[in-house]
Amino acid sequence: MKHPFIILIAASIASVSFVAWRIHVMKDDPANASVEIYDPSLSFTGGCQAVVGSADERFRDPGVSAASTLTVLALGDAATAYEPRRIATYSIPTDRKVIEGKQAGIERRQRLLRDLWERCRSVHPTLVTPIFLGVQQALADLRAKGCKAVGRCGLWVATDLEENADRAIAARFRGYRKSTVPLPPTLDNRGIEVTFCGYAQTAGRILGPSGREIRRSAARDPYRDNRLQAVWQSLFTRPQIVKFEPYCPQPDNRILRVESKLNPPLEARQ
Repeated sequence: MKHPFIILIAASIASVSFVAWRIHVMKDDPANASVEIYDPSLSFTGGCQAVVGSADERFRDPGVSAASTLTVLALGDAATAYEPRRIATYSIPTDRKVIEGKQAGIERRQRLLRDLWERCRSVHPTLVTPIFLGVQQALADLRAKGCKAVGRCGLWVATDLEENADRAIAARFRGYRKSTVPLPPTLDNRGIEVTFCGYAQTAGRILGPSGREIRRSAARDPYRDNRLQAVWQSLFTRPQIVKFEPYCPQPDNRILRVESKLNPPLEARQ
C-alpha cells in the first residue's frame, strides 16, 4: 500500500513544481511587444500601404511568440491636442501547425492586415506632424506592457521625419542650432529598437482636399536628409539602436484587393 501512496505524493510534488516553474518563467520572460506609428500628414506619401506593409513584416518576424502584440497608433492633430490616436491592438498571429495548419495561420494574418487597412483608411489626413509626442506616448505604452532594458520590444514609425509641431525640433532641421526654444527631454528607448521608415516618401507640394496647393515642403538634398536623421538620433538615450529606412515595406497587393467585409476581423480589439 505504501508504493501507490508514495507515487501519488511524488506526482503531486512534480505538478506543483511544474506550475511554480511556469509562473517563474512567465514572470521573468522579457516582454515581446511592438508599436507602429502612422504619420497621416499630407507631406508623407507612404500612406496606409506603409502601415500594412510594416505590420506584415512584424507578423512574419520569426522571433514573435503567442504572447506578442502589435499596437498601431496614428499621429494626432489639434482635435486630439496632438496626442496620437490608437487605431488597433492585435495579438500577433503565429503558425500553430499542429492545431490549425499553416494555411489557417496565413488566412488569420491576412484578415488582420485587411482589418488594419480599413481602419487606417478611416484616419483623416492632417497638416501637422507631431512625431515626437507620438513616439513619446508609444514608448510609454511599451513600458506599460513590461518592456525594460532587456527585452524583445520594437517601435516602427512610418513617416517622412518632418516634425512641425515642436518648434525647437523644426528649427534644428533648418540648421538653427541656437534656437531660443530648448529641445524636449530625450526619449528613453533602452531595450526598445526604434525604426523610422519612409523618410524618402515625401511630397514636394502639399495639396488640399480641393486639389489646390496649400504649401511646399522643404527642399530635400543629402544634407537635409542627414540632418533630419542626426537630429532624431540626438533625441534618444540609446541612439545606437535607432535606425532609418528610406522606404517602408510594401504589403502583398492580394491582401488589399479582397474586401475586408468578406472576412470580418475577430482578433482586433481597441
